Amino acid sequence: MATEPESEPDPGSTPELSEEKINEARDAWCLAYVHVWDDLSKGVYDNDAVQKAADEHWQRSPKSSPVMVASTEFTKVSKKPEGSG
Repeated sequence: MATEPESEPDPGSTPELSEEKINEARDAWCLAYVHVWDDLSKGVYDNDAVQKAADEHWQRSPKSSPVMVASTEFTKVSKKPEGSG
């Protein structure tokens, strides 16, 4: 009866996320955030500011929902009175 040789663990399959996977997750999260903001604002927004905000939100809580965060932030900003900053 033949026994299976013990296989060594694949060094690329560590439980930790690789930097590439983290960047992919960040990019996807930020893209979703910007897409929601684009939909809610009907395309009228400061793209650089929204992308910066998306990145900041992702850094604070990458496991949060980009749809929920973008919706909440858009609602906050859209309710500000004219001239307030």
